[in-house]
Formats: sequence, structure tokens, C-alpha cells
Amino acid sequence: MQFTQIGAFKSSNKRTSFEVAQGSVYSLFLFLIYISDIAKASSFRTSSFADDINLHMTNSCFNVLQTTVKLELCQIDHRLRANKLYLNYKKTNFMLLNSQKHNPTSFKIIINNHSISPEDKRKYLDVLLDNKLSWKPHVQKVKTQLSRACGVLTKLKHYTTQSPLKVVYNSLGLIHPYLNYLILNWGHASMQLFSLSLSYKIKL
Repeated sequence: MQFTQIGAFKSSNKRTSFEVAQGSVYSLFLFLIYISDIAKASSFRTSSFADDINLHMTNSCFNVLQTTVKLELCQIDHRLRANKLYLNYKKTNFMLLNSQKHNPTSFKIIINNHSISPEDKRKYLDVLLDNKLSWKPHVQKVKTQLSRACGVLTKLKHYTTQSPLKVVYNSLGLIHPYLNYLILNWGHASMQLFSLSLSYKIKL
């Protein structure tokens, strides 16, 4: 039996067939086991982090890609429902990469009468991907973080020596970690995007 209590207000009891204590050590572990076979439910290439699942598919034909994605997503939705899980349609989005020959707005996905909305950029593992793979949103994000960090270092240099500043630069998450994180991916962006970042480095 379960109920919810907020202050002096208590809901009525409700019987549950399955139960895992929220926030417990084993709840996330059991959830990961529960969804571990989702990759076998379709031909998508799957990558997941906790309850955030990303599905990837490629095809040289625009129409074939659209049809295949619809069918495969329906299979995943059916698999989830069979395991008493439900897809959050409002939080589910798709992004079409390198769509120079086709208008992305013509790519429509509907699951169980729910329209899946497109997006031109998305955040995954703290990296911003855009549909052109230009890395512009992520570089802009790094620039903003560097701008704030340079302001902090500028103030600190009046109160300490160079050695503590190097520790702040390398170890305390102000500059070096942001520049180094997955740089093998976004580091291939156009050099024009890095002009401001280079000027920040010169300041130091």
C-alpha cells in the first residue's frame, strides 16, 4: 500500500503491484537491468545514460529513413508498454543531421497519435550537438564559461601568486576541464569559432 503525505494532508491508500523505494541504492540498478534489452527491440544504434536513451539511424534515402524510423520507434514503444514502461512523448525529440537536400520540417514522426517534435540542437553528456555538426552552440557555451572564469582569475591575481592561479586553471573546473572535455570531437570546429577563446587564453 502507498500514500502521499504533505504536512498534515494525507492521501488515501492505494495498492501497488510493483514497488521500488525511490532514491534507494538499488532502484537505479534494477531500472538499468529492466531496460538493458531495449537495444534488441529495434535496429537503432543505442546509447544510454541512466534513463536518457539516444537512438541513432542512418540511411542515404530520405524517405526510407523516415519510414524506417517510424516503424522502429513503434516497436520500441510497444516493447516499453509490454514491460509496463511508457515513453514520455513531450520529452522525446529527434534531430536530423546533414539535411542540406531536404527540409527538416518535412520529416515528421508520429507515435500513438503523438507528434514527436524536431530540434536543431540537443545536449548530451554536457555537450551541445547541432544538426549541422558545426559545434557552434557548444563552442559558444565554452566561450561563456571561459569569459566567467577569466573574470574570476583576473580578480584573484591581485591577491595571490602565479602558482595558486595555475591550480585554479587546471584543477578547479574553471578553464582547463572545459577546454579538454571531448575536445577531440568539438575541436574540429571552424577556427573562426575559436577566435574569442584564443583571446581569452592570451589574457592568461
